[in-house]
Amino acid sequence: MQHIDIANLCAGSFRDPSGAVYFGDDCVYRTINACYADEWEQIKKSGFFESALAKKLILPFEELNETTSDCYNILKSPLLPFVSYPYEWSFGQYKDAALHTLDVLDECLKFGLVLKDATAYNIQFLDGKPVFIDLLSFAVRDMHKPWEAYLQYCKHFLAPLALMAKRSVSCGRMMETWIEGLPLDLVSSILPWKTKFSASLGIHIHMHAKMQTKYGDARQAKEKVRAVSLKEDALQKLSQSLRYAVNSLELPQSLQTEWGDYYNDTNYTELGAEDKRSYLEKIASENPQKTLAVDLGANQGVYSRFLSKYYANVLALDIDYLAVEKFYQALKSEEHTNILPLVFDLGNPSPNIGWANKERMTFIERCKASYVSALALVHHLCFTAGIPLFKIAEYFSTIIETNGILAFEFVPLEDSQVQRLLAVRENPFPDYNLSSCIAEFSKYFALVEQHQVTDSKRTILIFKKMENSK
Repeated sequence: MQHIDIANLCAGSFRDPSGAVYFGDDCVYRTINACYADEWEQIKKSGFFESALAKKLILPFEELNETTSDCYNILKSPLLPFVSYPYEWSFGQYKDAALHTLDVLDECLKFGLVLKDATAYNIQFLDGKPVFIDLLSFAVRDMHKPWEAYLQYCKHFLAPLALMAKRSVSCGRMMETWIEGLPLDLVSSILPWKTKFSASLGIHIHMHAKMQTKYGDARQAKEKVRAVSLKEDALQKLSQSLRYAVNSLELPQSLQTEWGDYYNDTNYTELGAEDKRSYLEKIASENPQKTLAVDLGANQGVYSRFLSKYYANVLALDIDYLAVEKFYQALKSEEHTNILPLVFDLGNPSPNIGWANKERMTFIERCKASYVSALALVHHLCFTAGIPLFKIAEYFSTIIETNGILAFEFVPLEDSQVQRLLAVRENPFPDYNLSSCIAEFSKYFALVEQHQVTDSKRTILIFKKMENSK
């Protein structure tokens, strides 16, 4: 396998005996093991791949036709700009991912196939839309068997969506704790009691949870399954029922979050806001590295939008679920397909989770940006999250490539937004000032220039990451 460096094996690629995933410099390789060879050939002959690729349901690939004693073939796919995880998605993204998985299932059924895996980790976002990435998740359908991935779909998609819609949008982050999907008995106990009478949640969550408890012994469950007579269209009807369940879930119209309406509560004058925007766009346009830009604290994407003109891909990250949701929905009607909004708590970034704490990567491992903007953010990190300036500087240095640019907005103590934060607590950082900020960041970055925002006490600092910085 001349194309593959075994040292670049994806840490989460060990659960499927059909093959494994390896990272290349600008692509991803997926091996097909000998045990999956016959099935792979049957799936190819069915015509499924041509149809699914034409409809952009699955990740594009090419066969390299390389064979060894253990490897039947190797597939090559484009490297995704950024790998996101379900616990980083807004409600709308999660819902679109759930529906896309059913689209893939329905396409499989047309060709006599079935999805053998329905994990949320099989979905990524590319060009603003969900795409199914696991090319070995397909199997020739056995008409005498129920859909074995039904439980997985409910745990990975329907359960998180139901909690986000019926309890709190923040429940999406529960997927960070349960990598195998949310336990249905737990979800059933948390959901409002009236959902038990729902035509969809009552069946797929509450009754499903009871069935799991009743037939908890795998031997009993197997005998129960054998006793069920499946009609040919049973799986199509199940897919339709799940689609109805997902489509019926919506966020409450009255939902409000702390920063969901941020732009109506700022202390910038119109002149100051325009000065800040035009200055930062000038800086972005002058940066020679045009790969990945990261907008930290992006809210609804005022600055992310102009970054998308100068960078191949833009991550728009914010802690507020509603702000990310609004931005994601707005982007659907715009042409900024290279922007990916994500829910991200900078004070508690996504960790390594899963087997041996290696299956899912940290944000640092996934992000190597050539440009990072951190605007109106430092005071929240300091006075809400309690993170000192030297720690903020250190962390930012880990997500920016050498010679990359950091556009950093310093908000002084006199600023009204800082005063609002300090109204409920004492200042834990008496050395919080502009000179201290520059000194701490200068340990990792070179200060290129600074700009005083018009009609404001705020200062924008432009840093460049030094070559000898880690």
